[in-house]
Amino acid sequence: MKIFRSYFYFNTMHNLVHGKIKVINKKNVKIGSGCSINEGVLIQGDCGVVIGNNVVLSTGVMILDAGLNFDMLTHQCKRVHVGNKTFIGNNNWIAAGAIILPGVILGDNILVGAGSVVTKSFDSNCVIAGNPAKLIRKLN
Repeated sequence: MKIFRSYFYFNTMHNLVHGKIKVINKKNVKIGSGCSINEGVLIQGDCGVVIGNNVVLSTGVMILDAGLNFDMLTHQCKRVHVGNKTFIGNNNWIAAGAIILPGVILGDNILVGAGSVVTKSFDSNCVIAGNPAKLIRKLN
C-alpha cells in the first residue's frame, strides 16, 4: 500500500485497489476513504478529479476531466486539452465500463449502470444509465 499511496492523495489507508489501474496527473486526483477501485480503471487528472468516500469504481471505469479542443468550423483538432474538474460524491457505485466525462458532478448515493456514458451532472439518490446517461429512478 505504501507504493500505491505515493501516487496520489488518499484520505486514509482504508481504500482497496484490485489489480492495475492508471492515474494521469496524479497530483490533481483526490480520493476519499473507504473506496474500492478495480482492475482497468482510468482516472485522468488534468483539471482535477475529486472522488468522495465509500465509492466503488468497477472494472474498466473511466473518469475524465479533459479532452481535446475540436473546432467545428474548420474540422481541425487544436491539440489543446480543455476541460473542467470532475466530482463524484459519497457512497456511489460506478458499474463496469462506465465513462464519466469532464465537468460532471455526481451527488451522493448514485448508481451508474454498466457501460453508461455520463455527459451531465446528476443530483443525489438516483440510478442513472445509458448513452448518454439518463435518470432511471430516484432512490429513497
